[in-house]
Amino acid sequence: MRLCRIMAVFLLAIAPAFAQTPERWDIPLDPRDWRLAAENREGRLTERIYVAPGESEYFWNEKIVIGHQRLAFSPDDYLAGFLEFLNEHCRPYKVKPLQQEPHDVLLQWEGDCRITGSQFEYRRIVAAKDGVHVLAYAARMNRLSEPKREAWLGILREAKLK
Repeated sequence: MRLCRIMAVFLLAIAPAFAQTPERWDIPLDPRDWRLAAENREGRLTERIYVAPGESEYFWNEKIVIGHQRLAFSPDDYLAGFLEFLNEHCRPYKVKPLQQEPHDVLLQWEGDCRITGSQFEYRRIVAAKDGVHVLAYAARMNRLSEPKREAWLGILREAKLK
């Protein structure tokens, strides 16, 4: 019994180290103090949602999504599930590819999502040896100027995996 208690205390002590692994993307953010609002794990997919101060996972004006899907072999493997999600939760929606290479895809989508409302997003999907990595920037449709959209598009295009 004593050994079980010691193991439980040990596991609780190291749990934070396992809860969040370091991000794989090297991305220069603006000076706001972006904070982790949610970490969602479903099967092979892990997504972290970062928001600006004072915002939350569901009530945000801008957010950054960083994801990883293990065992996916190409951006197309990831996109099939992502488009299915949009079809179920964000109708109507429009998707526009901006860059398409075998291992690196950048797209823009906008739609009316049930929980979060109308939004616009740039989403970059990169295939690597350990799976597919995702980096996205989203904003409310009416809250983002065209120069700011272009700035974020540049940031996402320049981001590199560490």
